[in-house]
Amino acid sequence: MLPEGAREHPVPGRKVFVSPNDESNDEAVVEECIEELDELVMALDRYPPTAVAIAIGTYLEGLLGALLDERQCTAEEVRELLREIESGVLQPQGPRKE
Repeated sequence: MLPEGAREHPVPGRKVFVSPNDESNDEAVVEECIEELDELVMALDRYPPTAVAIAIGTYLEGLLGALLDERQCTAEEVRELLREIESGVLQPQGPRKE
């Protein structure tokens, strides 16, 4: 069950948290944004992947803080989003092969 204000993310298993009064909550808009972000990140190929990941994390921190300050999402929605990101990155792995 999705929390109030959440929509299914175009990537299976992910959710998008948007304010119920947000007019830009269309899945097509989210997909287009993901495509543009992918292009932007690919343009950063001159930087080490770790530097890009740290920079994106710092940017996300500021963006989420601004959304909270503007009351466009709740702290619980941010926590849920961060849990989704963590579980997507740190998926359980099978037994190690020796």
